[in-house]
Amino acid sequence: MNILLLAAGAYLIGSTPSGYLLVRACRGVDVRAQGSHGIGAINVCRVGGLRLGVLTLLADVGKGTLVVVAAHALTADPWAICAAAFAVLLGHAFSIWLRLREGRFSEGKSVASTLGVLLGLGSLGELPWSAVVAPVGVWGIGLLLPRVLMGRWWCVSPATVAATLSIPLAVHLARPAPAYSLLAGLMAALVLVRHKENFRRLRAGTEPLIASLRPSRRA
Repeated sequence: MNILLLAAGAYLIGSTPSGYLLVRACRGVDVRAQGSHGIGAINVCRVGGLRLGVLTLLADVGKGTLVVVAAHALTADPWAICAAAFAVLLGHAFSIWLRLREGRFSEGKSVASTLGVLLGLGSLGELPWSAVVAPVGVWGIGLLLPRVLMGRWWCVSPATVAATLSIPLAVHLARPAPAYSLLAGLMAALVLVRHKENFRRLRAGTEPLIASLRPSRRA
C-alpha cells in the first residue's frame, strides 16, 4: 500500500481532538483556555473531571493502537507501519481539524497516542513487552519519587519527560527492525518538543501540580 496514503489516513485519525470534543460537549468550555491549555487527558482531568479525563486517555491511546494494528493488517513493511504510527502522533499534535475550525493547531503532546503506538507494536510482536512496559514504569517512578523524597506530589510533566527519554533506549535494547528504532527516536523528539511550554513553566515555577487535577468548580 502507498506509504503516503497510509500516513495521510493515520494523520486524519490522529487529528480527531478527543479531549477538546469531550469537554466542549459535556462542559461547554474550551479545554485549551484553562489549566495547561492542552487537549490531553491530564488537562481534561483538570477542566472536566476524572471521567472525561479517563475517556480522553482511552480515546487517545486507542488512536495510536488502532492505526498501528490497521497499518500492520494492510502491509508487512515496517517502514510503512512506522510512517503511519508517526503520522497519527503528528495528527494529534497538529490537528488539522482544529486548525480549520479554530484557526490554530491544538496543544496536543501525543503522550497517550505514543503509548497507544507502543501497545500496538507490542501486541503485534514487533516489540517485546519489556520495551512497552519500561517507559510506563519510568513514568510511575517519576510520579512517586517526589512523594517519597519530599512527602508531597509534584508535577506530571517531569515524569512524562523521563518516560519519553526512556523510549528510544528501551526500544534500542530490544533490537527490533531499524524502522522501529528510528520511530522511537522520532516519537520521543516530538513529545519533548511539544513540552516546550512545560519546560518554561517549570523554570518559572508555574507548572500545574498534581493537586490541580481536581476539576475547578466552574467545570
